[in-house]
Amino acid sequence: MLTANCSIRTEFQDSGFTYNDACPVNGTSASTDATVSTAAKESTPTTASTAATASTPIKINDTETLSKIGRHPDYPLDGTYQQTADIVVTKDYQSIGNATHPFTGEYDGQRRTISGLSDCLVDTLKQGNISRLGFTDTHINSTKTTGVAACTANGTVSDIWAENVHISTSGDNAYAGIGAGLVGGGGMVTNTTAVNSTVATSGENALAGIGGGGVFGTVANTSAVNSRVETSGENAHAGIGGGSVFGTVANTTAVNSTVETSGTNALAGIGGGDCLGRRNGCQHHGGEQQGRNLG
Repeated sequence: MLTANCSIRTEFQDSGFTYNDACPVNGTSASTDATVSTAAKESTPTTASTAATASTPIKINDTETLSKIGRHPDYPLDGTYQQTADIVVTKDYQSIGNATHPFTGEYDGQRRTISGLSDCLVDTLKQGNISRLGFTDTHINSTKTTGVAACTANGTVSDIWAENVHISTSGDNAYAGIGAGLVGGGGMVTNTTAVNSTVATSGENALAGIGGGGVFGTVANTSAVNSRVETSGENAHAGIGGGSVFGTVANTTAVNSTVETSGTNALAGIGGGDCLGRRNGCQHHGGEQQGRNLG
């Protein structure tokens, strides 16, 4: 039985263990060198008034059609989309939407996969949703807040899985996550699973998590298997559920996975690294697992 252990650095090794809102672990540990800086691509998407209805979703089956979302009048940012085939994106793929023109539609992956992303699938998600989608063989290196499903989520990201996905950011306030880099106050990330994946940041306030790096909304039901979250830098918090939790993180599972931080006041935990005094934000409620404290 591993109780709420707020030691400096903890590695969890065996399956069968579930944390509900796991407590933060205060401390520092070995630094990471898994950070490479590249400039993120920027573009201004187009909008259109002719959105598809929920009964007639637009089919997405390749990189060409995926890249049209928000850039072609027949593929509006408020459209309803269904992915009908596994997609391997090309290296020049650019994220859907941006802060000025967010994605507000629905993207249903229908349990298909997208491989080869070098930036977020969606830059800014607002009120819309991304669901039932897998990501594989992905390497993202960025200098901004970055996620795999969404850089910033103020909508809903649900039923996402990632295998062999590696995301790294460098720079101050450059959050990183698989569900989203930043889960906004109106955002929710649920049912996220990462296998053989890593999330790493370096820089002051550079937060990292599987569910989300910075969590102002809700992250629930996050699982990590053979995965790693690591940060370096002052206040660079790390967690499986979320790096720093201003909102709520619930039901977090870690199997053969590690969370490590280095830097002044850099906190590490399973549910969340820094829960900012919120007793119900990412509190540990118990569970069984053999663990190894690395001290």
